[in-house]
Amino acid sequence: MYDRILAGILLVLSGLIVWSALQFDVPFQYEPLGPKAFPIILSILLSIVSVWLIIKPDANNWHPTADIMKKLFAGLVLMVVYAALFKGAGFILATFIVGGAFSWLFGETPKRAALFALVMSVISYFLLTSLLQLNVPSGTWWAGVF
Repeated sequence: MYDRILAGILLVLSGLIVWSALQFDVPFQYEPLGPKAFPIILSILLSIVSVWLIIKPDANNWHPTADIMKKLFAGLVLMVVYAALFKGAGFILATFIVGGAFSWLFGETPKRAALFALVMSVISYFLLTSLLQLNVPSGTWWAGVF
């Protein structure tokens, strides 16, 4: 039952993502992928997985415990914090903070969570900027520093 609820929510979310991506008004030669293509591609993948979960959900009797619900709520709060930090703090710092918090939330030691978040944020920044040639924010808080 939880699989189908989640799949329905994700299917609606993928439709909203496509709708908002189609509202972007950008010049023709913006980026190789462009700001429209990336969310639309991810939404198509999310829609496929959502339909699959609706058609063929898992056959288990799992029910979330109070501890799991607290972690899910904390994860939702962390994603809101990430969205709030993203432009001001920049991609690397925001990803480091939220990635470390997620790792620590799900059982990693603080030292290893920080190391994982540092490596993940730096590598993903260079993959996004170099390989995919996407513009990710470097942070408005650091505008005068660097």
